[in-house]
Amino acid sequence: MEINMVRLKLKKDKIINGLKEIQINAESSVNNETGCRRFDVIQDEEDPSRIALCEIFNDQLSVDNHFSQEYFKKFRDASRDFLEEDSFFSHCKLIFPIEGVWDSKKNNAPVDDAFLSGLYVIHAQLVIKEDRVDDFIREIKLDAVGSVNEEQGCLRFDVFQDIKTPNHIFLYEVYTNLSAFEYHVTTPHFKKWSDAAEEMFVSEKENIVIKGKNIFPSDNWNWSSGNPVK
Repeated sequence: MEINMVRLKLKKDKIINGLKEIQINAESSVNNETGCRRFDVIQDEEDPSRIALCEIFNDQLSVDNHFSQEYFKKFRDASRDFLEEDSFFSHCKLIFPIEGVWDSKKNNAPVDDAFLSGLYVIHAQLVIKEDRVDDFIREIKLDAVGSVNEEQGCLRFDVFQDIKTPNHIFLYEVYTNLSAFEYHVTTPHFKKWSDAAEEMFVSEKENIVIKGKNIFPSDNWNWSSGNPVK
């Protein structure tokens, strides 16, 4: 799969319009492109101008097809007006889960405000010491397995690795609500990972985490990865 982890910064006075344009691009991609598996849009809880995307495509041909669509070109042109700065883009490979549910679209699931923004999502970029990357991946996979298999409130816990900068690890976690995430950080598998990983980070300041609500897709779409054990 082709995995893109993206961060955007909206102008303070263009947040509503910017989010609308981003959602149109995301929804159009999932609905019209057979090669687009997910195009999730997350808004940070502390700074609403910070937006994160998790884009998953079948292959490079699917990505190229996405870039050729008229709605993408319209979004790209419009973004010059509402983006405050250049976007951050990371091309990643999959670490966990090897098997799982990747399609977000559910047949006949409406996109409606009544089903919106009930989830709690983590979009994190973690910078690891280069000589500890393998150790970190081993520990985070154990935490991920525990999370999706032992926590009813954890819908997915995906781990990605930047292809060009392998010591940059991305976590994409989806919880049924904030309380489910708060429970997650009390679990034994989380504490084991937290204690082990503490000295593996280059610096806490290097880590970038966006936490907040889902803007797209709606809660009633498919967010769960199932219960992968690998």
